Amino acid sequence: MKISSAFIVLFSVLAISCNQPPNQQHTKLTDDTSQTKTTANEIDASKAGKPAVPASDLSIDFITFWNYYSRHVKLNQDFEAYDTKGQTITKEAFLKHLNTGLYFPLRIYTKNTDLGYKLHKIPAKADSDISTYMKQFSKQELIYYKMQGKEVPVFHFTSISGQSYTSENTKGKIVLFKCWFISCVPCVQEMPALNELVKKYKDRKDILFISLAIDGKKELTQFLNKTRFDYATVPGQETYMSKKLNVTAYPTHFLIDRTGKLVRALYNDVEVAKALEKEISL
Repeated sequence: MKISSAFIVLFSVLAISCNQPPNQQHTKLTDDTSQTKTTANEIDASKAGKPAVPASDLSIDFITFWNYYSRHVKLNQDFEAYDTKGQTITKEAFLKHLNTGLYFPLRIYTKNTDLGYKLHKIPAKADSDISTYMKQFSKQELIYYKMQGKEVPVFHFTSISGQSYTSENTKGKIVLFKCWFISCVPCVQEMPALNELVKKYKDRKDILFISLAIDGKKELTQFLNKTRFDYATVPGQETYMSKKLNVTAYPTHFLIDRTGKLVRALYNDVEVAKALEKEISL
């Protein structure tokens, strides 16, 4: 399984090495934040700043915490960040606090439709895996956050079909990278949805869908003969993904703007579709 050693140690028992929650298939991961999402008109002013989910119920055990986290927390998105006293802080500061392993992000109501999270102290008696998890994943989100707005590391890819993609010839176009490998189940499960996305924008010459795979050309050719995937697939990119893009879990997607700068990292087909639509509208 192609994933960092830290992830293997931390999550092998929980079987989430492909960046997915235990016992939950990737294709069923939708924007579950809708369970607590409300419009500005629906939010009573008295609710602003209060938890959308009871904090006392979240640290009973790791599985309970993970079920909450996977449904209600989207740290790769833009959100309103607050410290433990309810004072506004930057997203970077928020992620740094999470990286101490002392806090988890508590989803709260806000006065508008944006996401809102407040730092909440992890109880001393809580499962230690919660703290370990927050350190690992907030560290990763902080890395991606600092990459936003910066040019993607120089690349020169050649797809299985022989098409060349470079940092220069893709300028002026919106580019989507999908990072994956053949034996990653959620990576494969999202392919039909991604194919639909490619189909939706098939007439847009200013959008490129590129898949960066760990596997070699021979293995990918055999796989793609049986499984349809409409992205342009580039073999043997483990080093670029891990060393240049800092990928530690799969699938991970990267949305790149027309100037070659990273917009954000994304984790599933639903996020990809929404982020692409937003980028196109700019």
